[in-house]
Amino acid sequence: MKNLTLNPKLTIQEVLIPNTNLHAYIIDDFLLNTDSVMNFAKNIAYYNPMHADNSYYPGVRDNMPEPYIRLLQAFFQDSIIPKLVECEGCSTIVHKSLISLVTCPPSQLLTEQKMPHVDSCKNSEYAFVHYLSGEELGGTSIYRYIPKDIIQLKEQDENILDDMLNEVISKSAEHNGYITNSTSLFEQVLKIDAKLNRLVIYQGNLLHGANLTSKESYSGDTNNGRFSITSFASIVSKQ
Repeated sequence: MKNLTLNPKLTIQEVLIPNTNLHAYIIDDFLLNTDSVMNFAKNIAYYNPMHADNSYYPGVRDNMPEPYIRLLQAFFQDSIIPKLVECEGCSTIVHKSLISLVTCPPSQLLTEQKMPHVDSCKNSEYAFVHYLSGEELGGTSIYRYIPKDIIQLKEQDENILDDMLNEVISKSAEHNGYITNSTSLFEQVLKIDAKLNRLVIYQGNLLHGANLTSKESYSGDTNNGRFSITSFASIVSKQ
């Protein structure tokens, strides 16, 4: 993967997540040039079938090359971790990074794919979405689970996930596709638009989901589909 460089003019915006003391970090113009990652996405990646990575991601994925992972990890370590007050002296490791292309139409979604989700219930786990398409193909939203008034799930809250699933099944009429707005169970508290070469970082235990409102968002078209790079990192506190 050649010419993979951080943009020296990138911008970092901290956005407070309503009803929490947490922030999402929006980094615009992350890479100096996206040609290398787009070439990988469209011409090199070998996409595994949906669910092959044991996730509910509604599409196909392949692992990103190590140069991208190293760049992302260094950026997170140097530019974001110092902003986390409770993490002075922390270190991090990006343990997974996946080029991702949405392919699943709403009619074929599993129940788990029709609701917001968490990637982990640990405060030390962070999620990254690097958009490789524009606003029209959908960004990401953070949600509040209304019955429990909860946005961030911690380890003691894992049992709530079963409650959420059962509630969504019982209200299937209003959860019959991708969740893109508030419902009787979930309030959309923050919406982050997609933008080419925008990186978004947030804690993985926040309830979140992609805003897929257009048919093109899940077309699976390798020329014009919804590409993103989804990554996951762990923070290790200084002992």
